[in-house]
Amino acid sequence: MTVPETDLERRAAAWIAPYGQAAHLVRAREWVVALEPGASEALRLAALTHDIERMFPGGPEDDKAGGDWVNPDYLFAHSTRSGDIVRWWITQTAPEREPAFGAHVRRLIQLHELGGEPEADVLQAADSLSWFETLAPLAIGWVASGTTTLGHARAKLQWMGDRIRHEPARALAGPLLAGALERLDLSQREEIPQ
Repeated sequence: MTVPETDLERRAAAWIAPYGQAAHLVRAREWVVALEPGASEALRLAALTHDIERMFPGGPEDDKAGGDWVNPDYLFAHSTRSGDIVRWWITQTAPEREPAFGAHVRRLIQLHELGGEPEADVLQAADSLSWFETLAPLAIGWVASGTTTLGHARAKLQWMGDRIRHEPARALAGPLLAGALERLDLSQREEIPQ
């Protein structure tokens, strides 16, 4: 694990620690630094907190059974809520910071699903790369539990790779995507009685 560089990042790492998917957030930050060694503090902090709304009750629901992984209503609500929570946290934790800093972190988080700006594209790519490394096994669990179909799980994995706009990251994602798809398919073959 890369040690956070600033006091605010260290405080953010402590804040997210209870979140069940904190490893994904930490790894996303590490990917940001790998993809963009001179990444701004705002971009590193956005990576470290981009999905934090899921740690708090009352968030938007994602219908995995429907398989609509690119549902713009869900993606917008998720990204907006995460950005709002993080901006509030920054104002509470670091009131000395300029409001523009919190606004910039919030904007990056709001764009983390779809990208569209250079820093947001790095964040989106880091999110996908981290997702393949830390959360792709969820797809196997979704199918095994009946939460979604094999086809929808494969579509989710494919979407996480296809959405990457940052070209160097696309090459890195290829083997991770292939491995995740192979593990998903293998899990289905293991469940078939011989």
